[in-house]
Amino acid sequence: LCTMKKTLLATTIAIQTALCAQEPQEIKTPAQIQAELDQAQRDFETAKKMFIPWYTGPLITSSASNVPPGNWVIQPYLFLLLDYAQYDDNRKSVNITDIWTIEPLFLLQTGITDWLDITGIAEGIFRWQGNQKAQEVGDTSITFGIQLLKQTPYVPSLRLTIGESFPTGRYQKLDPDKGGIDASGSGAFATVVGMNFNKIYWDIPLHPVSLRLVANYSIPNHQVEVKNFNAYGGGFNAKGDVCVGQTFNADLGVEVSLTQQWVFAIDLAYTVSRETSFKGNPGLTPLGIPASVGGPISDQFSIAPAIEYNISEKGGFIGGVWFTATGRNSTNFVGLILSFTWLF
Repeated sequence: LCTMKKTLLATTIAIQTALCAQEPQEIKTPAQIQAELDQAQRDFETAKKMFIPWYTGPLITSSASNVPPGNWVIQPYLFLLLDYAQYDDNRKSVNITDIWTIEPLFLLQTGITDWLDITGIAEGIFRWQGNQKAQEVGDTSITFGIQLLKQTPYVPSLRLTIGESFPTGRYQKLDPDKGGIDASGSGAFATVVGMNFNKIYWDIPLHPVSLRLVANYSIPNHQVEVKNFNAYGGGFNAKGDVCVGQTFNADLGVEVSLTQQWVFAIDLAYTVSRETSFKGNPGLTPLGIPASVGGPISDQFSIAPAIEYNISEKGGFIGGVWFTATGRNSTNFVGLILSFTWLF
């Protein structure tokens, strides 16, 4: 009986399948067929024009992809900046005597393994205000990049960075006649931890978009002993310890391919720093009144649009402007940035 039931069930399923197969399929009209053919032709023409996008990377937001082992990336920058005002605690911009800065910066990056690379950055600073000038070396840094995810059509690049900033810049015993323009460093070792995200989107096939998101947190490792005029204020006979505030940075970088070689890029950058405090003798100003050392909580939001010209997939040129949109207890500036990057 069980066998008969199984046979009957199988026969019923076979008959139903045969009947379904005999049901008439939808008959498309000539207009529908022509519309599908036209769409297929348009898709084909678009596919012929598509390209693998080339990007130098935007001006500010760093990459989420490590350099392959055995390869090197060089990227020199040239910053020309004008500090023309200072934001107060109420975000009001107060004019100051113009401070001009020329800052050459050199980045060198190389791959160590499939998941680890290292980046070194060094910079020089040339600054003048009125008839006062200064030339100094800035702080340097070394950063290790750990590749957590590699980009695929459905997965973004994700990179963890751990770095150290070294106090190679000048930060104390400044010239009292130069008003602080000869300060070029923090005086503190600082550990910087960051997370970098990157994904290319193909919603517009002929104009792919690369999106980068970066968040960094900088933690000074110790208090900074300062004397006399210094990067945090001070005056004659000042002596004490500065507790440098921790800093958080969040950057958004967008690159829109106009062609394979020409790209529009823009960065949105936000920085916030905690209060910097001081213990000790602040010293006296040239007017003989007690000096101030340290500073309150500060932040700054800036924008950097740019144009890239990519020579090949190995690198190219980028240039643009960089300016502040708002801030609190921070500088109000505008500047020009030029850079070149190349993979060896």
